[in-house]
Amino acid sequence: MKWIGWKVLDSGDYKIKVHKLSEDEGQVIDAVCTEFSDTVKDETIGNGEEARATIRRVLQQHISKNHIGVETDQFEYLVETIYLATYGFGPLTYLLDDDMLEEIAVIGLGNPLYVFHRERGWLETNVMFTDRDALIDIINKMARKIGKRITVQNPRLNAVLPDGSRMHASIEPVSNLEVTIRKFRKVPLGIKDLLKSGYSYEVLAFLWLVFQNDKNVIVCGNTAAGKTTTLNALFSFVPMNERVIMLEEVPEISVPHKHQMKMKTSPDLGIGMKELIEDSLRMRPDRVIIGEVRTKEEITAMIESMNAGQARGCYATMHAHSAKELISRLRYNDVIPSDLNSIDLLIVQRRFLKFAKGSKVQETRKVVEVCELMENKGAVLIKHLYKYDPKIDKVVRTPAKSKIIEEIAFANGSNEEAMLTEISRRANYLKDIISKNKDVNEAIHGYGS
Repeated sequence: MKWIGWKVLDSGDYKIKVHKLSEDEGQVIDAVCTEFSDTVKDETIGNGEEARATIRRVLQQHISKNHIGVETDQFEYLVETIYLATYGFGPLTYLLDDDMLEEIAVIGLGNPLYVFHRERGWLETNVMFTDRDALIDIINKMARKIGKRITVQNPRLNAVLPDGSRMHASIEPVSNLEVTIRKFRKVPLGIKDLLKSGYSYEVLAFLWLVFQNDKNVIVCGNTAAGKTTTLNALFSFVPMNERVIMLEEVPEISVPHKHQMKMKTSPDLGIGMKELIEDSLRMRPDRVIIGEVRTKEEITAMIESMNAGQARGCYATMHAHSAKELISRLRYNDVIPSDLNSIDLLIVQRRFLKFAKGSKVQETRKVVEVCELMENKGAVLIKHLYKYDPKIDKVVRTPAKSKIIEEIAFANGSNEEAMLTEISRRANYLKDIISKNKDVNEAIHGYGS
């Protein structure tokens, strides 16, 4: 089968709904795929439904012309298979549509596809790719909208798919055909969902106060800890009438604000994060989000942006397992201790394995640290305000006094005790609106009115 580059297996923990095909069906599909390909050269196919309609017409013409008997259900799955092979992305089409999947992995020809399920972890599927050209065609089809292709001369490809998913692919000599797709939720997580990651009502109320005021925040954690997801959700606390500038390498941030501007790096044109941050200084932002910060240049630019005081708040995500590790990374990249004072708050979120009943290992995500940084005689001190206690599986408040609360109290002509009372009031308010299943975003921005 020239057009079908995958095989359906009998085994697999995650079943992709693609049909096994007989040799006769394969011949029909090959012929119709070719005829459909020739047809679309002369017709404009605007979307998937139009593609399916054209496939139905071409398939019906083919079986009528060749006097082939096809049953109704057989006709339907032939249409779908032809769609996957021509207009769609093969079996990856269904995986991209499943919002419960976080990751899709192709690990070469002849090996089952793997998916990372939000509740079940890594699962082996019942499909594997068998044809190199078919897989490469699917990769290039997915990257077509951004004008990229994977070739022998360009064996590595990074792309953002139309649905916002992030794809990395490589071929020989870099790898034996690999594709990794990081998926993002179609409906972003909100404040209510953060409770499942260990955020208590008190922590959320505290962060509400922080995000409502002029503070710089970094959310850090290990790979796939949900850093960007958390930052997206916390932006529900930011007033909706503010101007938000988002600077990213790969578009991942999704905030509910109407007055927003997204800017993306372009390495081919020599436009990196440093250049975007410099541009943002001239754009009168209320809030600046610097996506994920990785390199020394990006770290320097982030600190400069935070020190410049250009907006009401500057936000970023970074890879680090803990606040201590983040400080080590910043210091390794030549950030001096006094400049760390520009970071008002660190939120550390971790993805780790946890033993459940019956010694079953489950993956979980938890907020583990909420802390401030202090510079003292050339040393950087970590002041934990909230910390995860694995014994009770909760984030608990520490006795430490918060510099942020003192600063917010001073800016509002109040005192620390009044701010703590306000945090308690907001915690109870969040608990009430969530228990009553009210619209959280609407209730947050209606608070106090």
